[in-house]
Amino acid sequence: MGRITGSLLFRIAALFLLGLLALQMTILLAAMWPDGRPIMFRLIAPEDAREIAEAIEQAPPALRPAIAAAASTGPTSVELLAHFPEEMGTGAREGEARPAPWLEERFRRYAEALSGRPLRVQAREGTIFSWNRRPGEPPRGPIRVLIGLRSGEVLAIERAPLALQQLASRYLLVGLVAGAVLLLILLTLLWQVVRPVARLAQATTAFREDIAAPDIVPGGAREVRILGEAFNAMKQRIGALVGERTRMLAAIAHDLRTCLTRLRLRADHIPDDRQRMRAVNDIEEMNRLLEDILLFARAETGPPAPTQTIDARAEALAYVELRQETGDKISFSAAEPAMPCRCAPLAFRRILANLLDNAIRYGARAHLSLRQEDTSIAIVVTDEGAGVPEDMIAQITAPFERLEQSRGRHGGGVGLGLSIVKALAESHGGSLTLESPGDSGLRATVRLPAAAGG
Repeated sequence: MGRITGSLLFRIAALFLLGLLALQMTILLAAMWPDGRPIMFRLIAPEDAREIAEAIEQAPPALRPAIAAAASTGPTSVELLAHFPEEMGTGAREGEARPAPWLEERFRRYAEALSGRPLRVQAREGTIFSWNRRPGEPPRGPIRVLIGLRSGEVLAIERAPLALQQLASRYLLVGLVAGAVLLLILLTLLWQVVRPVARLAQATTAFREDIAAPDIVPGGAREVRILGEAFNAMKQRIGALVGERTRMLAAIAHDLRTCLTRLRLRADHIPDDRQRMRAVNDIEEMNRLLEDILLFARAETGPPAPTQTIDARAEALAYVELRQETGDKISFSAAEPAMPCRCAPLAFRRILANLLDNAIRYGARAHLSLRQEDTSIAIVVTDEGAGVPEDMIAQITAPFERLEQSRGRHGGGVGLGLSIVKALAESHGGSLTLESPGDSGLRATVRLPAAAGG
């Protein structure tokens, strides 16, 4: 829900809707106050009132209520009372009809047309129509005319204000339909304006995930086109810089490997066996560091790696058995007999190798477990080493970053192990999460997409 309400389209559409509602309210208020004052009421003609009174007087008593009800049409309310209502004091509730003798002079025409029938006038106060009435002004709310009939009964005639009449008429439906059509047209035009911005946002997200993502086609308003062209230029420049960096690292690695190969050959001529083994180990370590640097550069900046369906449990079990044969202390558990996931086999093994190397280097013993989640396979590796402060966990996956405290530099390496794991996992649509439960140990969780049927 937050994704919808936070979008640019929703917010501008909400502004359009509020503006349309404000326009409708303005039109309604203008209809109620055409000359600065609201139209108070519009009673039926006095001749019509006299005809209704005569019809009721001449009708049998049993039919009189029906005649009054038949005369009530639309906004006009006709009611037959047994007698004049009792005079109400100033304490009458808001919205009730109050005696208005000062208006009876204004209704002299009514009195003349009623052929001597008694006439009283009541006004409804405390409504929206009387919020700004100045002293001495006639009431702006509905007026109720009470006519004494010769039969002893009282005829009450009241009509709804003109604004309410118009609101309840066919013009309300016309206004609603016109407003809906106008809103639909505005939303269509708005989508044409917002769509290029949405495409640019999608392209930005795609570029964040894949540096080789395709360029966008600039469109929309001039400013949006300029922004799209600038984004494409920036994207191409960043891609060129990253590609040049990768090529430079590859060239350096090639030259260094040539030198390391010569050093390896010369090391064989060292007469001291102990010194010769030390030199060979150093050369092999330098080769591994070069491979790590190149792998990290390719995994971080290259296109998404091609994936295939592998059995994560079978691959992990085979690799753990291989490491156990070399003397590494690794325990393994898996909740399911088969766990298919989408990953390149070499990348999967490199992820396991780096996680287990990191755990054994700092904790002597590693625990590897696999579990099936909703849409992913979770690979969890924990160690028994010293814990990592919570505020420093984010630094562990930074390239060439190594902690100087309990998990210090005594294990060798340049700090690319977990960085490579993170880059490989993300290039396969997965993620890496690091936690340090309690005061000891580090728990690394890699989630890879589960294959269909997994």
